[in-house]
Amino acid sequence: MDIYNQSNLAEICNCSLVSRFWLYAARDHLWRYVRLGGGRRGNNFVQLLQHYTSGHGSTLPSFVPHVKYLFIRESRGGLSWDPKWLNAVLPTLAGSFVNLHSLEAERITWEYLSSKSRDAFIKGFKGVRKLALRVCEFRTTLDMIRVIGEFEDVEALALDGVRCEWDDIPADSEVFASRADGRAIPRPPRKLRELAMRGARTRHVLKWMRAAMKHDGGRVTVEVLRLGALGVKSAPAVGKFLKMLGASLKELHLGFDAAFIDDGDEIVSHIDLSHSKFLREMHVYGLIIPSLPPPDLSDLDPPPPSPQLMPLTALLDSVCAPLRALSLALHPADLHALSSMDFEGLAHVLDGKLWTTLEDVQVVIATEDDGRMGGTVNQRLDRLFKRGVLRVDVGFDDREVVLI
Repeated sequence: MDIYNQSNLAEICNCSLVSRFWLYAARDHLWRYVRLGGGRRGNNFVQLLQHYTSGHGSTLPSFVPHVKYLFIRESRGGLSWDPKWLNAVLPTLAGSFVNLHSLEAERITWEYLSSKSRDAFIKGFKGVRKLALRVCEFRTTLDMIRVIGEFEDVEALALDGVRCEWDDIPADSEVFASRADGRAIPRPPRKLRELAMRGARTRHVLKWMRAAMKHDGGRVTVEVLRLGALGVKSAPAVGKFLKMLGASLKELHLGFDAAFIDDGDEIVSHIDLSHSKFLREMHVYGLIIPSLPPPDLSDLDPPPPSPQLMPLTALLDSVCAPLRALSLALHPADLHALSSMDFEGLAHVLDGKLWTTLEDVQVVIATEDDGRMGGTVNQRLDRLFKRGVLRVDVGFDDREVVLI
């Protein structure tokens, strides 16, 4: 058996008992990913960690250096002043993992952490390369930005469902010239290359980063941008940010909210991809296609309905880079709704000379199908199908827009 194959946890545990060499090799897989929350499992892990880091010594080598990816979730008490598990153990966790590469924190309310735990979180995890904050809460947008700004070496940042009670970022021209609460506003992480956001004050974070780019002459050079729940409010900020990124952007993921079917024209009007000259991949999520209204039986010669998702065609038409990969996630109500999509306009764009570099076009139909939906896509995009680059997947779309 291959002891480096981590697909079978039980076999890896058995391998760890063979010899010290096998123990070390097995530990690299057993402890690489650690997920912790409240309860017995979390408390037992902290006790084990304290045993290895307390200086008492052990006949076995420590597992701590093998932990590379840490997920921590705060427990939810009934009241805000109830004791929080993570608040109590953060100083131990943050001061132990010397080789930590990625940190994912969930359900943390920054105000509920003690000053000791806040300092431990920032100082102990400061060297991580990937940072994800999910369903976390801050008092103000500046509080959130100050925490993010402490992680100067972060290369990939995800903000998913992060809430702030109110926004207190100064005007664009004053972001770094002013001092809030007597403290200067930090710059974004200098090594940031991948940014993912959904429901996390998107326009305010992008405003902060744009201000840094203006002030420092292009400090932020994001190469992979992932944006979920994109709607009318955040579209202007997204458009400005894409323009400033320009040629640095290589991969773009856009997830639209449910209102895109109605507000798509306005959203797309703010997004111009002509500045992204070196874009290589583009992935679009959340394209809901509702059922068409029933025909008016009193109208003997009804006009044909307008195609749906025409804003998607306009968005792709603004691409001026030789893409290698394109994916679209469709959520049609039924076969008739799917057939009403603007396939004619889409085929016209994708059959253009600029798109001859496409090597993979994936269309995900996120619904049950008897085979006719997939056939419809292949038929309506027949040139891509004949080129052998079109791939239609039917069923649940397990891809995640805010994944780093």
